Amino acid sequence: MLAEPTLLDTDTLSELSRGHPAVTVRARAYLAEFARFTISAVTVFEGLRGYRRAIRAGKRFERQLQAFEALVAQCIVLPFDQDAADVAATILAAVPRARRTHLGDILIGAMAIARQLPLATRNRRDFRALSDASGLPLRLVDWATVAKRVSR
Repeated sequence: MLAEPTLLDTDTLSELSRGHPAVTVRARAYLAEFARFTISAVTVFEGLRGYRRAIRAGKRFERQLQAFEALVAQCIVLPFDQDAADVAATILAAVPRARRTHLGDILIGAMAIARQLPLATRNRRDFRALSDASGLPLRLVDWATVAKRVSR
């Protein structure tokens, strides 16, 4: 039983679409409790950008793009709003210049912090660095690691 809704990072959604066994188990448990995944508009952008870039480069990713769009249609998609923008600005001002290029992570992390949601990601190191630099609490969960939870 999960305690609360969780925001899924782009990498967790990708692992789910690839059929990662542990992520699939966690995803099924999550859906049994909450019925729909919660993702960010930034994750939608990152997914669409990736598939469309691959298709433009001549790769045959049309089916994957359609599957992604169908999955997104079943999700709760959180918009990037004023509260998230305020948190993102705080994070961006605090992180070293090299981290500022990770804008997607900053925006997704800001959305999780602003809404006080845990973030399901395998990218704990980068998100932890954002939280540490800004001093803002970001709770991280790795669905790829069965029953392991990292709190911040």
